[in-house]
Amino acid sequence: MKRNYLFVLFILFGFGCYPGGPEYVDELDVVYTNYDESFNFVDTYTYSLPPGVIDINERVSANDPPEFIDDEFGNAILNEVRTNMNALGWTEVDEDENPDIIMLASAFSTSTYYYYDPGWWWWYYPGYSPGWGWGYPGYFPGYVTGYTTGTVLIQMTDPNAISGDEVPVVWTCAFNGLLQGSDANIISRIESNIDQAFTHNPF
Repeated sequence: MKRNYLFVLFILFGFGCYPGGPEYVDELDVVYTNYDESFNFVDTYTYSLPPGVIDINERVSANDPPEFIDDEFGNAILNEVRTNMNALGWTEVDEDENPDIIMLASAFSTSTYYYYDPGWWWWYYPGYSPGWGWGYPGYFPGYVTGYTTGTVLIQMTDPNAISGDEVPVVWTCAFNGLLQGSDANIISRIESNIDQAFTHNPF
């Protein structure tokens, strides 16, 4: 069932109700996923991962090269995505080996209005310009507000279904919990949140 993306993000990044209030920061973690119902997730595919997780807060203009979050957290994100993809029977290949799927990960944090520009991944798709966009399953992220914790966004894209200047995103995952707590606690929450995302339909 399709859900209103902005409404879900308001819940995801904004407010949660706990009787008496949460005792630990990981009690505020929420995982959101959505997917393209027309895509066949049953088959096994080849996939590729970029070398890092983009730090969206460091982007100044569309022509700037990407900045990445710290390797300690970026590697934790990519390795957990890799673990779950391999568990599905999918095979990781280099991006120049024509993968069936390209997995993209980014992270950001802010407490004010923020606009996520999916065209930031143009550098990972040779031949495309910074203005290149994405097609999401039933929605476009647009403006997001009301969150104060670090957020991770993972996109599963289908490079073989590019139409014009748009590439489809067949599955997406968003979760918070990147900035608060010790490094070990953050990494543990990253791993458990990604594992949780991969238990959602359509997997």
